[in-house]
Amino acid sequence: MGLPQPCRFNQCMTLLVLYFLINFLGHTRTEAVATYVHHKCPNTTTFTTNSTYQSNLNNLLTYLSSNATRNVEFYNATAGNSVDTVYGLFLCRGDLPADTCQICIADATKDIVQRCPTERVAVGWYDECMLHYSDQYFFGSMVIDPYRILSNPQNISDQTRFDQLVRATMSGLASGIINLSTGAKKFGTKQANFTALKNVYTLVQCTPDLSGYDCTSCLRLAIQKLPSGNKGGRVLFPSCIARFEIYPFYLMGNTSAPPPTPVPPASNTER
Repeated sequence: MGLPQPCRFNQCMTLLVLYFLINFLGHTRTEAVATYVHHKCPNTTTFTTNSTYQSNLNNLLTYLSSNATRNVEFYNATAGNSVDTVYGLFLCRGDLPADTCQICIADATKDIVQRCPTERVAVGWYDECMLHYSDQYFFGSMVIDPYRILSNPQNISDQTRFDQLVRATMSGLASGIINLSTGAKKFGTKQANFTALKNVYTLVQCTPDLSGYDCTSCLRLAIQKLPSGNKGGRVLFPSCIARFEIYPFYLMGNTSAPPPTPVPPASNTER
């Protein structure tokens, strides 16, 4: 029996490329993780290891993570009772697909307990999602503390006009949310022309358990706190976020602006 013939150059190169693609794509998929941005966990209230509160917290995080597989962008839950009750929720960015949301929440529920091992209150912000839990009931309430302001260290030219454009664009998004009902998705993106060659991209989002009025109020506070003169920035509240950049940072084909605010009916009252 003769020895096997060596592959030809083209055949060898094809096999090598296929091998690389299979291994690279497989590795990329398994390495997908949540993109950490910031966290806050005030140490004013803590719990002890192996306590009832810790057990309830673990149950809550497991429950939240399991419900991220149900093709939902937002979910809140409660674990325990009396003084050891834990309240928590997650919110995924409104333009992202369900599998990205699932990955982010799965990672966030593991990451937050590493960063906040004994704190009873914690908020974790990631590019793809947000996670918040507390020993106090906060569902349906506008929560603006703790918060974080982040900015791109690079300055923009024509700062005054740029800042005015950013705030006007985001204020329009916020105003479009005011009449949305509690439970409705509160998310919007919009791009605006700064120069002939440069755009600004903006995004706002609230937890759906807020009323439209509270969401708009939260966003207006966030817009007031946005950094000035920078090429990008964001304000992170537990109840809402506002972000702007000079590059597309959201999925352009999977976003929507809030519906326009309805025009009130004409009044018959004479003045």
